[in-house]
Order: sequence, then C-alpha cells, then structure tokens
Amino acid sequence: MSIKEIVCVFCLLGLAACTSSNEPKGKNTTKLIAKAGNEELHEDEFNERFISTGIIKDKKFYAKKAIENWAIEALFYQEALSKLHKDEMDIEQQVEDYRKSLVNYIYQTKIIEANLDTVISRNEIEEYYNTHRDNFILKENILKVNYIKVPVLAPAVEKIKRLVHSYVPKDMELLQQLCEQNAENYFMNDSTWLYLEDIRKEIPSLREQPDASLYTGRVIELTDNTYYYYLKVKDIRVKNGLSPLAFEQQNIKKFIINNRKTQLINRYRQIMLDKAKANKSFKVY
Repeated sequence: MSIKEIVCVFCLLGLAACTSSNEPKGKNTTKLIAKAGNEELHEDEFNERFISTGIIKDKKFYAKKAIENWAIEALFYQEALSKLHKDEMDIEQQVEDYRKSLVNYIYQTKIIEANLDTVISRNEIEEYYNTHRDNFILKENILKVNYIKVPVLAPAVEKIKRLVHSYVPKDMELLQQLCEQNAENYFMNDSTWLYLEDIRKEIPSLREQPDASLYTGRVIELTDNTYYYYLKVKDIRVKNGLSPLAFEQQNIKKFIINNRKTQLINRYRQIMLDKAKANKSFKVY
C-alpha cells in the first residue's frame, strides 16, 4: 500500500468519526467554549485540541485561532452533510476496503521483517547486472575525479598546483595533507563515481567547459577572485553508455531485496491458499 493510500485510510476514518459525532451522546458537563451550527465545543475537548506555545501574550491569539479552525471544520462538515446525496456519502465500504488493505500491509511487513534474507553475494550482484544491462544505461555523464577548492591566498597554493598533476603515490599523500591544511573543500576518492552536474555545482565556471573537453587524465585549473579550483579527471563514462557496476551496486542491492520481498509474500500467500484447500476452509460455489 502506498503512503497516499494510508493517508486516505486515516482521512476516511476521520470522516467516519465526524459522522458519529452527530449521533446522540451523553451531555458534556464541562464548560461550553463555542458553538458552530449544531456542534458544541466544550472545555475538555478544547484542552485536548489546543497546543499552547508557552508564551503568555500569544496564548489568547492562538486559542482564538484554534476555536475558529474548529468552527470552520464543523461548519464545513455540516454543510457537506446537507449538500451531498446519500449515495455520495456511502463510504463504509471504502473505509472497510482501505482498512483491510492497511491491516494486510502491516502484517505483510512483519512477515518480511521476520523472514527476509538480506545477505547479497557479489556473484548475485554481478549476475543481476549482466542479466539486466539494458536497465543500466546512463542518463548523465559520470566521472571519477580529484577535486580541490583552495583560497587564492592559501600558503600552499603553488605546491598544490604542482602536486595535482602528479601520479606518484608519495605526492598524492603529500597533496592529501596539504588539502587538509589549506583547502576549503576537496575530494580525492578514486573509487567513487560522481555526476558531472554535481561537480559543476561545486565549480560553476566548469559549465563553460564542453563535455567533450573532459577526458581521462586531463587536469583543469579554474579560478575566480576567491578560489582556485583544480579538477583531475581519473575516469569518465558518458551518458547513453553502460553504467559501471560499481556505480549501480547499491541500486542492484535494492532491486534484489525488492524481488525477494515479492517472492516471499507470494510464496506465503500461495501456501495459505494451499492449506485452505487442503482443510476445505476454502470453497468455490
């Protein structure tokens, strides 16, 4: 059941509760606060509804607003009763259907929590990826990059500029240290793919660079009045091409888990039906 359907359930149940409020009931002995049409608001009901800010000078204002909001709902409901035809207000079956769906959804969730196997092997991920390659076509360009944003007045700017071009492991360690000490922001995870558009949000002037100018091994240096921006392209995959497995791994895990949930519930339901047939509690006339 979707969130929208669940909300509908509570809306319908609330409407049903409003309907019952017009039925005869014992006289409320607490102080009458307000009246709207044929509905009354008493002190105990008001105290349940009203939430104070705790500020004394605002209490009167918010109390008045709470009473007016109650009146609007009461009057609107009374008018609805007078304007709608009986068949338009026949909601009992809808409420029961939604209630049944909600109860089933809650029970289904408990079954899944108790029985679902959430362990997913590397082989399963690779098999799913290879079997469903058509589902993993890139809609945007993605890159692996080293990215550095450093203030123009930072003392290590020249060292950073030199080291960002290097591929020597020791230089990369030194660059990491200098970024920690001088950079406003930096990213040096060689195994993580990023969307090109997300990188452009970090470096607005990168939008002036055409996509075709970005290729593996290129180092781009950009600047404004405040910062230097360095971007080393470690790898790139272009849109409409096959998305790499590493980029899709988390999505694949979600797909596999969702498939297992569906299979688990379908098996459980079928077992229930088979048992009902066997003990003759299910019959078709």
